[in-house]
This record gives sequence, structure tokens and C-alpha cells, in this order.
Amino acid sequence: MYYNGYMKNNNERIIHVDVGGKRYIVCVKRSQSRYWRLSVGKFDRDLKDYLIKVSSPRKLSDLEVAKIIIDHRGFIEKQIAKKQKQVILKDDEAMLHGKIVTIEEFNKRFSDEIDYIINRYYALAKLAKVDGIKLTFRKMKSRWGSYNKTKKTITLNKWLVVLPYDLIDYVICHELTHHYVFNHSKDFYNHLAKLYPDYIGARKAIKNYSDIV
Repeated sequence: MYYNGYMKNNNERIIHVDVGGKRYIVCVKRSQSRYWRLSVGKFDRDLKDYLIKVSSPRKLSDLEVAKIIIDHRGFIEKQIAKKQKQVILKDDEAMLHGKIVTIEEFNKRFSDEIDYIINRYYALAKLAKVDGIKLTFRKMKSRWGSYNKTKKTITLNKWLVVLPYDLIDYVICHELTHHYVFNHSKDFYNHLAKLYPDYIGARKAIKNYSDIV
């Protein structure tokens, strides 16, 4: 086992952990959560590998991090295997509605595709009988959309344009359903099924695009 750390900033550092001839690149970060967490990030083009993420409310030593990687190597390899089935874009490529295009084409069509999503939102909102909700867009790293009950605002991720059209509908219907049921209870999914019957299939399919953004 080999480990060698260097700091990215005061709360984050990178270490390399060698286990059985395999080197893992691990990002160690301080967090506000009660317990430490382990996850596999998306493929890093610069590192040419998947970034393993370990977060903890207390400062972990390099040896402690290495032990976490060793003890959970099976989990890490399973997660990497799943991610390897996903599309990895080259430097000059982008994705638009589930299809690989050039960055030039993506940039050229981006504004029109956002307009499409806006029009689709209002069509689905009318179908769902949802009115008086403000629609906004912003780039988000971990969510496709969000609903703010207090401000009566639905925010959609600008990167929705990478999704196939049917999955864009799913995200919109999901957020519109929160107008009626704020949590993710059985009642929520019963409401969602009326707008988007195959929501279970969509939930599985959308995971294939989580690393694109």
C-alpha cells in the first residue's frame, strides 16, 4: 500500500492509495455530516480515472483514509463498473438529448433547447393544473430540478438539455408533483404516476446521465 497526500485547500486534499496493484485517487474533504461518507465520482478527464470521494466531519489521517479504501474496495469496484457503462465524453464532445454532438453544435443549439424546455414546462404545468409557480434555471451539480414551496418556484438544471426528451418530461413532472405533495411519500408517487406513468423506468434511465454534467 502506498499513500501520498497533497492539499487542494484547507478542507480538501488528494491522496493516492495503492491496493493490490490498483491505484485509487482519493479526494478527502471535511463535511458537516455526522458520519464519514464514501462515494465514487465521475470520470475525471485530467486524471484519466474515477475520483474516489471520502468526506468526514473530522480530519482523517492518510492511514485512516487508506484503511477505508481497503475495507470498502469491493463497493468501490462495483460502483466503478456501473459508471464504466455510462458514456464518457471526449474533450471536444458534448451531449444533447442523449446523443453525442460537437461542442460547437451544443453551444449553437443551447438557447433554443432551453426555450423548448420552457415551452414543455408550461404545457405539462397546464396538464397538471399547476399555476402561479415561477420557473427559473441554473446550473446544478447534483440535482436535475428543485421545488421551493415557500417561494413557489421550480428551478430546473440548465444541463437538462443533455437528457432525452422523455426524461426531461419526467424531471418536469417530478417537480410539478411537489406542488401537491412536498415529500417523496407513496402519495407523491401516486400523483406522479398520473402525470408520468413510467416514472420507475425514468428513475433508472436518468442515472446513466448523472456523470455527464
